[in-house]
Amino acid sequence: MKVITFQTKSALEYLIKNGYLICENKYVDTKKAGLTYNWLINNMNKKVENKTTAKYPIWCWVKCNNSICPPKHKGKRVEGFDVKITFNVKENEIFITDFRRYSFLLSNLYIPDNKNDKAKFEKLLKDHKITKEELKAYVRKDKFNECRNDEKFIEVCNIIEKSFDKCITTDSNILQGCVWKIDYNQIETIEILSKDDGYVYGSLNYKKKNGKRRDWVSEYYKMLK
Repeated sequence: MKVITFQTKSALEYLIKNGYLICENKYVDTKKAGLTYNWLINNMNKKVENKTTAKYPIWCWVKCNNSICPPKHKGKRVEGFDVKITFNVKENEIFITDFRRYSFLLSNLYIPDNKNDKAKFEKLLKDHKITKEELKAYVRKDKFNECRNDEKFIEVCNIIEKSFDKCITTDSNILQGCVWKIDYNQIETIEILSKDDGYVYGSLNYKKKNGKRRDWVSEYYKMLK
């Protein structure tokens, strides 16, 4: 399977020096990632054996419509996206998730199966007087100093977390993946990206001309039947 990752120049230097690349802990904002990364790592460990010392994975693109990664767009470059690496992995070496559904994890939102399921859960939130901001505070310690921890709230959060399993799928036109390690002999091409060409590489979360980013949660809701 051919996949693509965007990395920093220092990551490329590490790769060339050591013959492989892993994610070092110092590059992960654990306060921001928090519970979301815990879910990711726990589930990744069930499907992909970690033969490295790495605690956190390397992210890559698996599919974006008819390509592997997002096409380049005019706009401000993503900081740290200096190098485009195309490499090959076996199916048992990569943990794949749906890009849209993963957006729900970042805000601690329930992933519904259909419109009725969505309405049922929204009623549950209303009955327990739980707001979406309170749900987000539970997983984003970097943005919120405190969060609810009463019994009913935690019960709802547990229901939400169980729905995250729907994120583990290849049934999507936008797929992302995580690997524990990239060996140099897996690599097909390495492209140094120009800093001054005015393009955004490897991202679907760039700001559009109106200053807004795509709302992936809303897009998923529109796809429900």
